[in-house]
Amino acid sequence: MNEKRRFRQRLKDFDLTLPESKKEYNRMLFTPVAQVYSGITRVLSFGRDAAWKRKLISLLPEIPEPRILDLACGPGDLSFLLALRYPSARIEGIDLNTDMLDRAASNLARMPGNIQERIHFFPGDMNELPFNDGEFDIVSGGYALRNSPDLGRSLAEVHRMLKPGGYAAFLDFSRSSRKHTGRLQLGLLSFWGRLWGRVYHGNPEVYGYIAESLKSFPDQAEFLRLLEGFGFSPVHYLPRMFGMLRITVIRKN
Repeated sequence: MNEKRRFRQRLKDFDLTLPESKKEYNRMLFTPVAQVYSGITRVLSFGRDAAWKRKLISLLPEIPEPRILDLACGPGDLSFLLALRYPSARIEGIDLNTDMLDRAASNLARMPGNIQERIHFFPGDMNELPFNDGEFDIVSGGYALRNSPDLGRSLAEVHRMLKPGGYAAFLDFSRSSRKHTGRLQLGLLSFWGRLWGRVYHGNPEVYGYIAESLKSFPDQAEFLRLLEGFGFSPVHYLPRMFGMLRITVIRKN
């Protein structure tokens, strides 16, 4: 059995309904993804990913010298945009996958010195964050919450770490609350992700996971109710790519 086939079989052995299993699945899955993340994200989004992230950041209010936490930071795209948006911000970026963090560190080394001094990347689990209550003005996440092993626990952590009145900003895949529309969106995402998983890695499961993870993620109406239940008020909730993605900005009550 070749290496790609072994990797594909190992992915199938995980039970994504179990938090610890999903956590290890994500840790392993994003190792090959880290090498091509920026390129494949552009392909999967039809070149729109950077614009969506800029839009997300633009919706946040002016805050002097904010403290910011970027969840599942990957190669650091949102962290760098936040550093540009807030020239006096201190930013912590966390990710489970060390290969992603290596890419982030490499990208950071090419940034101007004033940005390098304000961003710190380190390994971390969004369900067990080593920070004090009310420590951050902003929490961000690009394609983060959908990958959480325990969404409720992640939202509780976000709420705990935000200051009263603090903001959280997320970009992620989404599905309609309408049953038939949601099925169509999942089918399109599955086809598109599996196609490019095969092209980039010889393994359709790598990006087919996007649709699989979305099946167990709350639909649009459920997600808003969940956020409100955890003590957040919606500020902006914008659809992108025919509703298959959402830009979400919320405020801690």
